[in-house]
Amino acid sequence: MHPTVFEMFGLRLPSYTVMMVLAFLVCTFFVVRAAKRLHLPMTLGVGVYVFFGALLGAKVFWILQYAGPGYLWHALFLWEEGLVFYGGLVGGVMALLAYCHARKLPVQKCGDVAAPFLALGEAIVRVGCFLNGCCWGGLASVPWAVRFPKYSLAWLQQLKLGLINSSAPQSLPVHPTQIYMTVSLVLVFLLLLVYSRRKAFDGAVVLAYLFLYGMVRYAVEIFRNTGFGGDSTGSVFGMTVSQTISLAMVLGSSMLYLAVISGVRGRKGNLFAPSERK
Repeated sequence: MHPTVFEMFGLRLPSYTVMMVLAFLVCTFFVVRAAKRLHLPMTLGVGVYVFFGALLGAKVFWILQYAGPGYLWHALFLWEEGLVFYGGLVGGVMALLAYCHARKLPVQKCGDVAAPFLALGEAIVRVGCFLNGCCWGGLASVPWAVRFPKYSLAWLQQLKLGLINSSAPQSLPVHPTQIYMTVSLVLVFLLLLVYSRRKAFDGAVVLAYLFLYGMVRYAVEIFRNTGFGGDSTGSVFGMTVSQTISLAMVLGSSMLYLAVISGVRGRKGNLFAPSERK
C-alpha cells in the first residue's frame, strides 16, 4: 500500500490520482488513434469532456450514496476524495454524448470506439485503488490474500466491526478485489477489441461492454460485501448497491442486444428477399 507517490513542501501526490491521470492520458490517445482509422474526427478534446464528466458523476454518486442529497454542493470540489465508478460511468457517457452532439459525430460508432478503452482505463485506475487501500475485499484465507497496514481503511473497518483491536499492526487478510478487477477488466478490454472487428451493428460493442462489466462487477462484489469485512455498502434485495446496478446492466444490455439484432436480421431478410425471388 503506497497512497502517496511523493511528498514535497507539504504537498503530496496521491497514487490514486496518478493512476487516474495515467488512465486518462493512455486511453484518450488510443481512442483518438482508433477513431482515426475509422475516419471519425475525434480529437483529444473527447478525453477532456469524458474525464471531467466522469469525475463529476463519480463525485455526485458518492455523495448520494454515502452523505445524502443535502451535500450535493460538495460535488464542485472535484479534488476531494470520494468517487464511485457507476456515477463516473453515467457522467462519462453524458459527456461523450455532449461531445458527439457538439461535433456532429455518430454516437454509436464513437461509443464502440471508446468502450474497450473504458475497460482498460478502469483496469489502470483499480491499481490506484490497491495502492490507496480503498475498495478492499472481505476476509480471506486464500494464498494471495493481502493485509493492509494500521490505520488503513480496511484496518479501520475491521476495528469498527470488532474483528481486530487497536493494537493490531495490520488488518486481517482480505481479498485483493482491486487486483481482481484489474485482471478481469484487462480480459474484458481484449475481448472487446476482438469483438469490435466483427460487431453485428453500431452500438454492439457498447452493449457487450455493459454486459461483461456487469458480470465482472457482480462477481467481484461478492468478495467486497461488508458482512465479511469488505467495503461495499447497502443492501438492495439482498445485494449490494453495485450488484443491483450490475445485474440491471447485464439484463438490460442482453435484452437490448437481442431486440436490435432481431431488427437487423429482419431488415436484412427484407432487403435480400427480392433478389432471392429473382
